[in-house]
Amino acid sequence: MSDGPWVSCGRARLPVPRADAFEPPARLPAATDLDLAVERALAAPVAAPRLRKLARGAATVAVTIPDASRPCPSPAILERLLDELREAGVPDDGMTVVVGCGLHRTTSAAEREALAGAHATRRVMIEDAQGLETPCVDLGLTSRGAPVRIARRVAEADLAVTVGVVEPHLYAGFSGGVKGVAIGCAGHETIAWTHHPAFVSEPGVVVGGLAGNPFHATLLEIAARTPLAWAVNAVMNERGEAAAVAAGDPTAAQTALARTHAGAWLRTVEGPFDVIVAGVHAPKSHNFYQASRAATYIGLAARPALADGGLLVLCADLPGGAGDGPGERNFAEVLAAAASPAALVARGLREPLGPGGQRAFVVARVLERFRLAVVGAEAPGFLEPLGVAACDSVDAAVAAAEARLGRRARVLAVADAMATVVSGS
Repeated sequence: MSDGPWVSCGRARLPVPRADAFEPPARLPAATDLDLAVERALAAPVAAPRLRKLARGAATVAVTIPDASRPCPSPAILERLLDELREAGVPDDGMTVVVGCGLHRTTSAAEREALAGAHATRRVMIEDAQGLETPCVDLGLTSRGAPVRIARRVAEADLAVTVGVVEPHLYAGFSGGVKGVAIGCAGHETIAWTHHPAFVSEPGVVVGGLAGNPFHATLLEIAARTPLAWAVNAVMNERGEAAAVAAGDPTAAQTALARTHAGAWLRTVEGPFDVIVAGVHAPKSHNFYQASRAATYIGLAARPALADGGLLVLCADLPGGAGDGPGERNFAEVLAAAASPAALVARGLREPLGPGGQRAFVVARVLERFRLAVVGAEAPGFLEPLGVAACDSVDAAVAAAEARLGRRARVLAVADAMATVVSGS
């Protein structure tokens, strides 16, 4: 591969020789010794006592980890984390690792072992928390009326600890922090309320923003009703390697990592561009529900770098199609059933769209203003009913845009559009 412009497409790279501007990935260096980085984070927690002290007297501890929708070094973290809990006196049979699925599909036993690692699988119970299938406990309402329903295993534990990844997030500002419990282990009622289109459209609900963000504030209220008191968060680089680890108070650890890396993730470019080619790496490239996040990061920026009517090209292999979880299936159905993007946006503002419907809503908001195409999909037939074009190559997509414009297009290539959020100057 040459040093010229390129974008991710799953685990592959696609060259974009026609690019007039190129935003490479942050190229964060991997932690030299991940085990040592985790050990140091546990030993020097942010704004919290060490876990071995905090967990003393706890008979049951739930440790949440992400599902396969985002890369996370959970096995390496859990090995040290479970040892720390044992030193606090928590027996192995009192610990449970909970995979926070949200409204994504549940996982198989083999997938849970891969997510948690062989060491944790041998020692403790590992189970899913899935918003439609897992028994939940009602913990009341937030100040704004959001129902707080959390997976029973987490809600009834003496202590909950969350493991997660900090990266830009369209609603929460950044992922990580309390989100692994407040959404990942929440019941469908909580997820539906927090993801209602009218709520995620409120001022302050923006990618890259924690302060003044009502979505983030609501997650904090939800988490405050649970036994969550500690977190281990990581930052991943474009190669899927851990670049940094922080532990301690969930929000303090999240904020510390977000503050340190925001400059690498949030970038201003000299737009507008006629075409933006956005790379989507694995595992976010697995299905369109996940990959569409890149489109919304670009299209819903306060100052989009793409010209009105411009073409946004997502490069993703999409082996999972639109997605096979209940929320992902409903996302595709809602998007396909809409008479137009504007009609779907109007519907979302007046009535619930069901699990995953908020993603259909935000994609429709992008489609109101821009055109969307996908390059690299293994079986692209499902895209057209969603209002999304499928192109054979990046060159073909750019050529189609130029034919429409009647001139040479100005093209921006974003190598990793999941971790590089571009805005116009």
